[in-house]
Amino acid sequence: GIREDEGNHLGSLGNAYYNLRAIPKAIVYYEQSLVISREVGNRRNEGTDLGNLGNAYADLRDLPKSIAYYEQALVISREIGDRKNEGKWLGNLGGTYYKLGEREKAITFTEEALWIHTEIQSPTAEIWRKNLAIMQRK
Repeated sequence: GIREDEGNHLGSLGNAYYNLRAIPKAIVYYEQSLVISREVGNRRNEGTDLGNLGNAYADLRDLPKSIAYYEQALVISREIGDRKNEGKWLGNLGGTYYKLGEREKAITFTEEALWIHTEIQSPTAEIWRKNLAIMQRK
């Protein structure tokens, strides 16, 4: 009867199916987790659920839908001061725009991601640095 725990477990099931490459099934669990995160007011989990949905739709090549979820996750990360996920969603937006051929947008988002990950001394800063170098090649 603890809704927040139920939502966490649904999100974990989504992650498990995502890792098994069963993306449509992962989406079902992420959506259920998102409903509960919103119901109980857990903004951090809500942002994670939205970002996970963005990842899933990116893998399904539904890039506009992916961007919509990343943008929602980014708003929440900024609202709650979650710098790590803010950088992650910015980087994912950059990668998605790059796949769409929108190079300038991709570079802008990836530069922001790199800046945040460098600032918080995240080990993933190097990934964003490499991605940015690829995007900046002509």
